[in-house]
Amino acid sequence: MIARGPHGASVALRLPEGPAWVTRVDPGDGATGVFRDTRVLACLSHPADAATVRGGNFRVEEAGGGEVPGEVVVSPDGRLLIWIAARLLMPGVEHLVTADGLKDHRGREVEPHRSRFVPCALARDDVPG
Repeated sequence: MIARGPHGASVALRLPEGPAWVTRVDPGDGATGVFRDTRVLACLSHPADAATVRGGNFRVEEAGGGEVPGEVVVSPDGRLLIWIAARLLMPGVEHLVTADGLKDHRGREVEPHRSRFVPCALARDDVPG
């Protein structure tokens, strides 16, 4: 990966060695008051193999219920997964975010991830301004 350093010089960036992992998920683990139409974002330490990114490998489930229908989009650099719900999330219900069975661009397993959040009764469009 190439980036621009000080004074416009090209600098080669090195990815961390070892297995890939989920570095951050938004909404964060334990978040409450999340909008019902929120998108779930997962940042990865290494670019994902897009062929391994599908709904079942990066998903949102309602606690005590099933998988929430949605689609997963991968950023052009492969380091961001974006889950977009096909319907509003249930307010006041714990939602589980799971990433498992993913591989990075070198074919290495991405360490499994689980986190939870709870939506509020509002969607973004419900808030004026």
